[in-house]
Amino acid sequence: MRRVFDELPRMRDVVTWNAVLAGYVRAGMARVARALFDEMPVRDEVSWSTVVGGYVKEGELDVALAVFRDMVEKGVRVNEAAVVTALSAAAQLGLLEHGRFVHQVVHQEGMPISVNVGAAMVDMYAKCGCVALAREVFDGMPRRDVFAWNAMICGLAAHGLGQDAVELFELFLGEGLSPTNITFVGVLNACSRFGLVAEGRRYFELMAEKYCVEPEMEHYGCMVDLLGRAGLVQEAIELIEGMPIAPDPVLWGTVLSACKKHGLVDLGVKVGNKLIELEPAHDGNYVLLASIYAKAKKWDEVREVRKLMSSRGTSKSAGWSLMEAQGNVHKFLVGDMDHKDSVQIYNMLDMINRRLADAGYVPDVSSVLHDIGDEEKVHAIKVHSERLAIAYGFIVTEVGNPIRIVKNLQVCGDCHEFSKMVTKVFNREIIVRDGSRFHHMKEGKCSCLDYW
Repeated sequence: MRRVFDELPRMRDVVTWNAVLAGYVRAGMARVARALFDEMPVRDEVSWSTVVGGYVKEGELDVALAVFRDMVEKGVRVNEAAVVTALSAAAQLGLLEHGRFVHQVVHQEGMPISVNVGAAMVDMYAKCGCVALAREVFDGMPRRDVFAWNAMICGLAAHGLGQDAVELFELFLGEGLSPTNITFVGVLNACSRFGLVAEGRRYFELMAEKYCVEPEMEHYGCMVDLLGRAGLVQEAIELIEGMPIAPDPVLWGTVLSACKKHGLVDLGVKVGNKLIELEPAHDGNYVLLASIYAKAKKWDEVREVRKLMSSRGTSKSAGWSLMEAQGNVHKFLVGDMDHKDSVQIYNMLDMINRRLADAGYVPDVSSVLHDIGDEEKVHAIKVHSERLAIAYGFIVTEVGNPIRIVKNLQVCGDCHEFSKMVTKVFNREIIVRDGSRFHHMKEGKCSCLDYW
């Protein structure tokens, strides 16, 4: 393709340049595509949207959003493809300010909310922690396809609004629409988040019986999660062992999480060792098994797991937290001292800790996987990434506006309690999107009702 393009210089116009650009993007060659884009004598909205899409495809979401912003600032009229792709990037990052910027551009351009744009906008707002805005966009769409319904049902589920998701699913069926495998993932996930065991079992049975949707690994994952959260761990294991397809390690990892949650040490050890055999390079399995031993105060066993982990060259994934402020994305790691405002952040965190201690907050150090003194454990927990992000939120976020945080891992139990206590003592709202779900915290309570 490139050779033909290079041999016919007189045939080059924006259409042929765009064709070559799209070829590189489809081949996963984003850097080459960008170099070609920079060479183009004339670029139109297709050129720009192709590059935005290329960066999203390669997972360089922040770069994709920067290119989209550059496109707007240069006065290029955005097309639907660029808007949908930019909304997808903002959704995956969970960054509301970026998503709002794209929505604002749609409004300023007078672009109609098509089925594709509407579905992408619903998904973006839901994944950026604004489920009410997602519902507002959804309800205002002149026409909705199954993708819009799926985005809304899955969004409600992620925010723990299980009953609302189930009601919307029933409305979906009432309109005569046919659910897809994603629709069932959404409603089963909703049942799991809200502890609706009977409803979950019923929908799982209806999938194949009534709607001819054969359960896939993700549906079994939702059911195992539903049963495990509800304490029905043995039933979850029986479901896995009776599957017509070979279970993947994620299902056993879900069982292991349930064993930790419900204090099933012996079963957890058995499942944990099985998982390590199946996935010797996966750090999360070692961490979960070690946390089960730590909860039972079996420190020798914790050390053995950590030693095994080290001998196999596996290390625990670093936890990080993101937050937007004044148009920039700020990333925090545990014990982070690299931020330009670190001194202010730690001073603010000290003040927060003092106020919380006065209000009766006592750290829960059970999640620390080291046999060290309680004082050292408290210090280790005090510098978790989401606490640094909260402290920075106090500095840069106006009172009355929620502090929004995106975390890559599941929030630990003590940070969850810490965050709830902050909302009570300081009358602030905190919204956390962790690796599992959304937590909307206000007045000392969380939307998850501590069922997570």
